[in-house]
Amino acid sequence: MKSTLVLGVDVSKGYGDFVLLDAHKRVVEPPFRLDDNKQGHDILKKQLLEWKKNYRVSRLLLVTESTGGYEDNWLRISKDKALSFVESYRINAKIIFHEYQAQRRNSIDDGVSAITIAEHVVKNLENFTVTSSFEETPYTSSRSLIRHYVSLQEESSSHKNALVKLLYQYLPSLEALKPREWPIYWIEIFVRYGSRKSIQIAASKGFKQLKRVPPGKAKEIAEALANGIDMRETPAMVVYAIRSKARQIKRLMEEIKEVKKMIIEVAPVDAQQVSLLKSIKGMGDITPVILLSFIEEVGRFGDAKQMACFFGVQPRVKKSGDGAYRAKMSKQGAGLVRRELYLLAFRTLNKEPYLRAIYAKSRAKGMVHNAAIGVLMHKILRMIYGMLISNTPFNVGIDQLNQHQVADKPKEKRQKKETSRRFQPPSMAAPISGRQRRKRKKDYELQADGISESTESS
Repeated sequence: MKSTLVLGVDVSKGYGDFVLLDAHKRVVEPPFRLDDNKQGHDILKKQLLEWKKNYRVSRLLLVTESTGGYEDNWLRISKDKALSFVESYRINAKIIFHEYQAQRRNSIDDGVSAITIAEHVVKNLENFTVTSSFEETPYTSSRSLIRHYVSLQEESSSHKNALVKLLYQYLPSLEALKPREWPIYWIEIFVRYGSRKSIQIAASKGFKQLKRVPPGKAKEIAEALANGIDMRETPAMVVYAIRSKARQIKRLMEEIKEVKKMIIEVAPVDAQQVSLLKSIKGMGDITPVILLSFIEEVGRFGDAKQMACFFGVQPRVKKSGDGAYRAKMSKQGAGLVRRELYLLAFRTLNKEPYLRAIYAKSRAKGMVHNAAIGVLMHKILRMIYGMLISNTPFNVGIDQLNQHQVADKPKEKRQKKETSRRFQPPSMAAPISGRQRRKRKKDYELQADGISESTESS
């Protein structure tokens, strides 16, 4: 009889801990450790082939916790032609965390982690299919560079915030004049000078050594420093910190520009699809490339709702027993996509009247700002799906027509049958909450009215 085995792997930097279980959670191979090198991989391949022979394996699942990339070397083993019976999967770390709690693990080490992963998979064998296994596509490397691009942006923002704080403390007059964006001339002022005195002297001479300084800006800076509350002598150590921060920001801005160009030019996305997404005002140059790199082939999603669920922008409703409920964004899937959608939603508020109207409508319903932005994120992603499927640019008229068609479609009225109360009807003589008590009282009154009307008609 053919068997199914699960190989749970707890991945660490440079090595992995393994344990092999059968479909009944029995330990087939006790925990062991292998290094993440050629020798370790060869040993694992040999063991996999031996297990297939000894246990007549038809299916072996190699499952790791998602660690941000350390697991990829182990998962690639299943791509060996001799190991066609092996399926590779990675599991979200949040799922494994909850599995620890469900299994009531008192202590956690690498071996215990491997067992926890394997036992979780055994419990859910029917949910692990070949179509959802670990696969590397042309988009995989593109996503790696995109993540690097985002990390550079975050690092740059961190340095900018630190510089803003220093300017607020020692050169507040300049902080008040800071442009909304960070033009290169503004960074160069602090790279070259850094102190109140040196900046004021250079500004009075028109910043002759700097390029692209707007007309009148130098005079404005000189007057602000002359009449402001800035420290007369900026401390030497503060000057060094300001110049160092400015150098870091300049370097990162140059690096971000270079990486951005690389992503736009080299990412394996369809140029025509990029043009389609750009028809949404505020999309920019790199945002469509990032979104398409994660969407990959839009045909792999059955509909717009499925794509929204995949990237975690759909609402998730949590309802309690007494009828109280709340809806929140599920936030499952790639957080980087939600980050781009969030920033895109902000940009469209100023540039796309149709989407701004949707935001205003959500606020009018009583939604807070972030909730309304979430509605906009969901809407934008659904629009993107429609544009890619139909291969047409964004058109307000088409979107409105689609909404009217859905609204005008006759809905089947189905009588909702209460099945949860098939053994006992709700009773007022129970220690229920005030909310539930009011609900049951109202139900009793409606039932009484219905019985009364039925009696009169008869």
